Amino acid sequence: MKKLIVLMTVCVCIIFCQTKTTAQTFTWGLKGGVSTPDIKPDDVNPLKINNIKDSLAIKIKDANYGWQLGLFARLKVSHFYVQPEVLFSSSSRTYNTSTLNTHNIIDSVRNESFRNLDIPVMLGFKFGTLRLNAGPVGHYYLSSTDQLTNLSGYSANFSKFTWGYQAGIGLDFGRIGLDLRYEGNFNNYGDYITFGNTTFAFSQKPSRTILNLSFAF
Repeated sequence: MKKLIVLMTVCVCIIFCQTKTTAQTFTWGLKGGVSTPDIKPDDVNPLKINNIKDSLAIKIKDANYGWQLGLFARLKVSHFYVQPEVLFSSSSRTYNTSTLNTHNIIDSVRNESFRNLDIPVMLGFKFGTLRLNAGPVGHYYLSSTDQLTNLSGYSANFSKFTWGYQAGIGLDFGRIGLDLRYEGNFNNYGDYITFGNTTFAFSQKPSRTILNLSFAF
């Protein structure tokens, strides 16, 4: 599935680049904005570990607002366009944890934050000021700050590159653009979480709504 999406995107990009028409236009610019996670913490199954050293339970409390900043390029042929982007992205999550140590239950709240390069490749249609688009997005992991690391037996094994998808609408007012998108991912929450030699994941896949403002040069 993921390889098919990449292959289709590459083929469409080649077609656009080879098209010879006076209707072809190229623009690029800056874009940035905010993202809000689409998650109800009660819907995410908690992790419960009882066979390592101490009993441990972890549950997502909040997935917090994030932000993005980067560049985009758009090659438009008639009403169709392809738009690759490179965006620095930051987001964070808050967890409720409960540990049982020597018959004492200890509850705490811990945070972790992530920095990624998000690389969407959007394929779309433009009619006047309105745009409709969809396409794959790659997430290149840069770094993180994690308060879970001081839990006994915990370690983080982040995938360097993960895949997802985006779809949404946009409006253009001269050089100013406004985009509203929904993003889904193929990896579950917590795919990187390891206790001992076992990797655990929450049942829900991360998704978010993204609102971006852009300026074309």
